[in-house]
Amino acid sequence: SAKRYDLGVVNGGWAVRDTSGSDGSDLLYNVERLHFADHNVALDIAGHAGTTAKILGAVFGAAAVNNQAYVGIGLGLLDRGMSYQDLMQLALDVRLGAGASHQAVVQLLYTNVVGSAPPADALASLTGLLDSGAYTPSSLGVLAAETSLNATKINLVGLYQSGIEF
Repeated sequence: SAKRYDLGVVNGGWAVRDTSGSDGSDLLYNVERLHFADHNVALDIAGHAGTTAKILGAVFGAAAVNNQAYVGIGLGLLDRGMSYQDLMQLALDVRLGAGASHQAVVQLLYTNVVGSAPPADALASLTGLLDSGAYTPSSLGVLAAETSLNATKINLVGLYQSGIEF
């Protein structure tokens, strides 16, 4: 169904305007979530909503940012106190199975963030960082999720303007 509202950033807040009726518009400040009858929007892209989007992009691919169920699960877990690294590990376990090989973790993260499979030297180097204990799968996942490449793939700048539906 078509959106019945317009949402935009105005003077450090969010302007929400009814486009289907006569409810007018509101200017909101310090609001993290909007709840509508048929969906919700998370506005805290600098907080849990952005973290969720970055994890989804790195682990499940950029299109997963549009999966409202996945976004809702990630937001719920972070809002209840789960750490970024713990949610990253959970996402890796869901995507690859618990105890996935270091090579599988590197291939997944590299492919989703860079957009192509890792070349042999990058695969060996990054797998070596996991094998040596310099990184854990979740800490490497957070590193990948925080890259500018991932931010571009998931359109993080656009999310700052629109929020993320869940």
